[in-house]
Amino acid sequence: MAAAQPRNSFNILRDTRFLAIIGQIIFAIIVIAAVYGLMTSILTALADQNLTPNLGVLSNRAGFDIGEAPDWYTSDATYWTAYSVGFVNTLRVVILGLIFSTLIGIFVGIFLLSKNWLVRNISVVYVEVLRNTPLLLQLFVWYFVVMFSLPSFQQSIALPQEGITSLPLRWFAYLIAGYFVRGYLRSLPPSRHAWRRPIVYAALAIIALVEVVSWLGSGWNAALRFELQPWIYLNIRGFAFPEILPTARFAEWLAFITIGVTLAGIAWVYFGRLKEATGKPYPRTLYAVVSIVVLTVIGWLFVSGEPTPATIPVINTDGQTTLMTLEEAREADLLTAEDELFYAQAPMIVKLPQKTNFRFTQGSEISPEYVGLLLGLVIYTSAFIAEIVRAGILAVPHGQVEAARALGLSQSDVLRRVVLPQALRVIIPPLGNQYLNLAKNSSLAIAIAFADLYQIAITIMNQSGQSVTVMVMVMLTYLVLSLIIATLIERANRRFQLVTR
Repeated sequence: MAAAQPRNSFNILRDTRFLAIIGQIIFAIIVIAAVYGLMTSILTALADQNLTPNLGVLSNRAGFDIGEAPDWYTSDATYWTAYSVGFVNTLRVVILGLIFSTLIGIFVGIFLLSKNWLVRNISVVYVEVLRNTPLLLQLFVWYFVVMFSLPSFQQSIALPQEGITSLPLRWFAYLIAGYFVRGYLRSLPPSRHAWRRPIVYAALAIIALVEVVSWLGSGWNAALRFELQPWIYLNIRGFAFPEILPTARFAEWLAFITIGVTLAGIAWVYFGRLKEATGKPYPRTLYAVVSIVVLTVIGWLFVSGEPTPATIPVINTDGQTTLMTLEEAREADLLTAEDELFYAQAPMIVKLPQKTNFRFTQGSEISPEYVGLLLGLVIYTSAFIAEIVRAGILAVPHGQVEAARALGLSQSDVLRRVVLPQALRVIIPPLGNQYLNLAKNSSLAIAIAFADLYQIAITIMNQSGQSVTVMVMVMLTYLVLSLIIATLIERANRRFQLVTR
């Protein structure tokens, strides 16, 4: 046997793995020392100015009003309450922005591949112009150009216009006939698909003929008349829309809705498995929707039909409590807003905005700053999402589309059942990046004076002097919000990704 080589303690210095570990340790020590020295210097400078970072300042009185604040916030609230209002306002923008930008982006992305020359080129212009224009500039346009062009409060735009509207009964007949014609066309075998277009043209010709005869005065002119009241007001001070308030019976109605949703889920799963086992198609979407609608209507009728108390205690004008019937109390205007919600028969009350000379007495209002910010973020982000959707659809092999068409599927079925489910594997990862961008871009609200998280944080920082504390809170808040969005996108990506062995 060969003699063993003597161990040299310096051989370890020639080991690349050992040297790499030592290098990383030294680099980490240098970084930690640099960060520690910087933080020590900052804290020392702040301590000399009596501005040592602390969270106790959040319990101090805020002393400022917030234009987009809920009813529970006042200027006497604490800084922490004001910060919470800013976070809620940011969530209002981000959540609605994610929903609307996704819907618009999907439609525009599909239109980018349309065979219609006009629709395709309008979508191309939409995407290219918005993607190559700075978001801040678009926010200025939506706020200072679009919002400021709305009329004054006294000349508010009312939708719909107040008055009497007539709907001809023949229009309802068109809807019913169209439903049955659509069902008949979908039931045609592949050998008779050529009949679809002539049948559609014939139906349109019949509708046109009926409208011409009605216009000449000898047609079916019976109509339903509706008295319309404005639901939405648009003016330079903001938008007003109905306020929906749950009553004391809302929980009972919600129980019926929950049962309907549960039955819909069971029907969806059952008929889905039945379709996989037998190959026979079942309209499980229709069954699910019918389950929810039927239970919702039944619950509303049942809850609304419950009797109200014969008499209720109210406080009269003399300040004394007396028993009166509900109708008498309403006529005497002795019921408070809480009493109306408690004794109402319906599960919900819809209060339409009531316009006076200077303000709205009821209903909900949103500021033009909120609308401008939401429109800017939605339109800007939807342009990027549309390009992502277009790329995802093009990534699906064309043979899949040809095979689906050979089976007799319509264009909408091909898109819904074949293309989009496969395109989601390509769409979801970059879609998550756009969601994160929208959440972070919401901080540009300060440019149009919307009271979001960042603007309120800047106000707190300027009043309290706690710049480090407030900025760290803002960074952590956006970090947590981004991590939540990233986690949801990652789970959706795992759900739709292709599983291989």
